[in-house]
Amino acid sequence: MSVVTDCRLNATIPRRSPLRRALALSLVDGITSSPLCYLWLPGNFIVAALLTDFFHLSEAAYGLIVSLPFWGNALQIFLSPVLAHHFPAKTTTVVTAWANAAGWLGMTLLLPWLPRDHPTATTSVFFVCFFGFSLFASVSGVAWNSWTQEWALERIRGRYFGFRNGVVQAATVVFLILVWGALGWFKGSLAALQGVFLFALVLRVWSILALQRMKVGGDRVPAASPLDWRTQLATIRASRSLVMFIVFGAVWGFAYNCLGPFYPVFMYHQLGLSVAKVCLFIIVNTLAAAVTMPTWGRLLDRYGNKSVMAAAILLWPVQFLGWLLLRPGQTWLLYGLWAWNGFSWAGFTLGLFNMLLKLIPPEAKITAIALNTAVTSIVTAVAPMLSGAVITLALRRGLDPMTVYHWAFLLQIAPALLSCLLLLRVQEPKASSLSTVFGAMRNVRTLGAMLGLTFIANYVFVKPARRPPR
Repeated sequence: MSVVTDCRLNATIPRRSPLRRALALSLVDGITSSPLCYLWLPGNFIVAALLTDFFHLSEAAYGLIVSLPFWGNALQIFLSPVLAHHFPAKTTTVVTAWANAAGWLGMTLLLPWLPRDHPTATTSVFFVCFFGFSLFASVSGVAWNSWTQEWALERIRGRYFGFRNGVVQAATVVFLILVWGALGWFKGSLAALQGVFLFALVLRVWSILALQRMKVGGDRVPAASPLDWRTQLATIRASRSLVMFIVFGAVWGFAYNCLGPFYPVFMYHQLGLSVAKVCLFIIVNTLAAAVTMPTWGRLLDRYGNKSVMAAAILLWPVQFLGWLLLRPGQTWLLYGLWAWNGFSWAGFTLGLFNMLLKLIPPEAKITAIALNTAVTSIVTAVAPMLSGAVITLALRRGLDPMTVYHWAFLLQIAPALLSCLLLLRVQEPKASSLSTVFGAMRNVRTLGAMLGLTFIANYVFVKPARRPPR
């Protein structure tokens, strides 16, 4: 089934139109870029194994490297507006994507030459590599968001991106199955990880070539904003809902990222699980994500982004009661815990991108996106650095590692609940009350209990426009 057929756009988009071709190429880009995008964040289980198992980085050093993508997001605010003024959004997206891929290739080829018994030296190398990845990817992401708004018409955006991201999730499942097989066959060796990285790089090259072939939007430098820098900032400050949304995003980012990257480390070091075993949990959750995504989309369509996101945040901390019970002989609990974590996480992330698009002022679009990314990323970057330093200090003082992690899981609840209170203060047009969302989530709870739902990092949902009466 074609993208356009699924989106029911045949009647409105000619078969040979540039937009139809762009929709198809964007789907190719989403599928083939997903493996490297998954690997880009150091908090994923594959890179966590590379840094903490193969090269024995401490929790403090690992927390520092995990924070780099968010520091990259913060620093891009000094680059994105300037690049947007001088270069088309498409050019910025493609060039920075090539630079990111080149950096990954260099690090992958360098891995066998790095010493495994000198974590201090290897920490410096990984710091430089992931800082470069992060900065290029952050600039590319901001430019891609702007470019998408140029060519993805609002009347098709919801259905198209709903379908696109469902396919991307399915492609991620296939990638993780291949990773699981490779790591299991080669016993999780460094050569197996190199093979995974190279495979993801080949697909990323394919995705960038697809972006270059797109001929809609972003082919010319946008007109300069009629507002200067100070006036744009004043416009953003005048939008109280946008300011509150940025504050909310910062607090939620701290809540999730303070321990999110350390879950794989906990499973490797304290529960004694292999990389292939952890990969199996991710596969199950990603499968469930692709299946349950349409139901979350209907909830967002009917009740609004804010209410669904707030409900998901309130459901999310329930899982920590299970994490407190985990011991090496009780790892079967992880299937349910990962399912619940992904189930609640999905409801939050589903409407996040669309919520931002609703709130940003059009006359300060790039500046608003860049400012939101920068502010929230600074707070989110501090979170793993702080938690990693605290965990390392506690372990060096001789405290029981299992107890240290259990207390950390419990303390993670407080900032999550605070972020929910801040979200409820954001004004969203035509959003339903929070209580009605809980009543409508019965089917989603049932699916979550049976299948689980993994994280969704790339879903874009927009309420479709009403059809004009005949």
